[in-house]
Amino acid sequence: MSSSSAVLLSVDHLSPTPPEVRLLLICHAEGVQNRYSNLVQQIAPTADSGLTAFGWEQTSQLAHWLATHESIDVLYSAPLLQSRLTAQRIGQTLGLPVTIDDRIPGRFPPDLTLPAAWERSQRTIMHFDPPPVIAPESPYGIYLHSLIEEIEAIVQANWGKTVALVLSGNGVATTVRHFAGGHALSITVSHTAITELRRQDGLWTLVYANRREHLPVGTAPVQRQRMIATESADDGGEVAQDIAHVVATYARIPPQVGEHVNTQRRQRLQHLLRFAQLPKDISVLDVGAGIGDLSLLLAEEGAREVVGIDISPTMLEAAELMRLSSRSPAAARVSFRLAPAHALPFRDERFDAIICRLVLHHSHKPQLILNELARLLKHGGVLIVADLLSADDPVKRATQNAIEEKRNPSHVAVFSAEQYRKQIASAGLVIEAEQIATFERELDEWLDDMQTEPGARTVVREMIEAGLETDAAGLHARRQARTLVFDQRLFYVKAVKP
Repeated sequence: MSSSSAVLLSVDHLSPTPPEVRLLLICHAEGVQNRYSNLVQQIAPTADSGLTAFGWEQTSQLAHWLATHESIDVLYSAPLLQSRLTAQRIGQTLGLPVTIDDRIPGRFPPDLTLPAAWERSQRTIMHFDPPPVIAPESPYGIYLHSLIEEIEAIVQANWGKTVALVLSGNGVATTVRHFAGGHALSITVSHTAITELRRQDGLWTLVYANRREHLPVGTAPVQRQRMIATESADDGGEVAQDIAHVVATYARIPPQVGEHVNTQRRQRLQHLLRFAQLPKDISVLDVGAGIGDLSLLLAEEGAREVVGIDISPTMLEAAELMRLSSRSPAAARVSFRLAPAHALPFRDERFDAIICRLVLHHSHKPQLILNELARLLKHGGVLIVADLLSADDPVKRATQNAIEEKRNPSHVAVFSAEQYRKQIASAGLVIEAEQIATFERELDEWLDDMQTEPGARTVVREMIEAGLETDAAGLHARRQARTLVFDQRLFYVKAVKP
């Protein structure tokens, strides 16, 4: 054979010619319903749920792997919430818009069975009968036809491109069965696993299935956070360090199933909303959503849409558990996203109102956060800031910071009222109202909120007791019977974007 002769390959070898189209089928990340079986018993099996902490970690690992190993042209998602959140995280990392295709079906109903499945009692694989025709009106046939018809439309609209589609494991498995021409085989699909189908030389080829090298070995989630690409080069890595500290600190606090919220905590949130006086039927961003109780309260108070964002996967899992466990119809208007407050994946002027509660004290660069929130506000929109207020005395402020940091290692600094005013004005916002809110807190309850470790609890208690007579931290700490209490002061600001 001459050197110029073409090398003949069998149909099962990957051709060296460029593909006509590539289809990357990506299974969405782990959802709350996948983890909490008792929750599944309370709600419809096909209902939407957000992601677990592990699921958010999976999305980050997948997105970072795709950024370094793939070149994706267009990104689609099924309408299922798990799929949308996974796709949005990928799009956020790759800088791609996400097209939500409402016609792609989600999960199988729980009673759906595969047609012509082999008898479970038989051990043989010697089945050579031709596969049966799938009845289009059968439950499986309806699912199959609606799925393949929509994927066909996506492929035809993007011929010549690499298309990534995020959907359920049932969707991935059914697509593979369709291309294989047989529907008796059950196919296990792992969360965030990738399956590639490509058309090359006029033939469709399964290149790989259930690829998951982006995930760490083992099943336990790995708490890690990549440096955000939008950080400035001269910030000394402080933003990345702040994010890492928050993620690590709040990973220690396990999510709780149910909608139990401490009564005093709910009263504090309601106090803030009375100050805010937000109109009904608006779109609200809840920055630093935590366990999600403020987001749900905003929806109950009449917000048309509430998006809660947090950088802690553990907190987002807790928030989604609370949302799914809520009996309020307003919970359907709430969603949660993983994103850093200084670089949010939303278009300019996206929200009517933004609430930023107890976030700025976690950051070395609070101005970056406020500038970003100002970008997202519509003209005439309202920013509500509520954060820890320090004493004017710098010595007392330093003592307060030491106590706060011992209780919560992700704490950076408390600010004075004047510092908050300057930061908000520098973001181009006009202050309309402000208020100092003082809440009496029991020391043990305050420490319990963060599940502070025993050694740190002892140190915090000793620091507060040592300053009782001199009010060393400006907290007005005092004894009530056998209980230590102190004043937690928050500075409220209501500012408007001109």
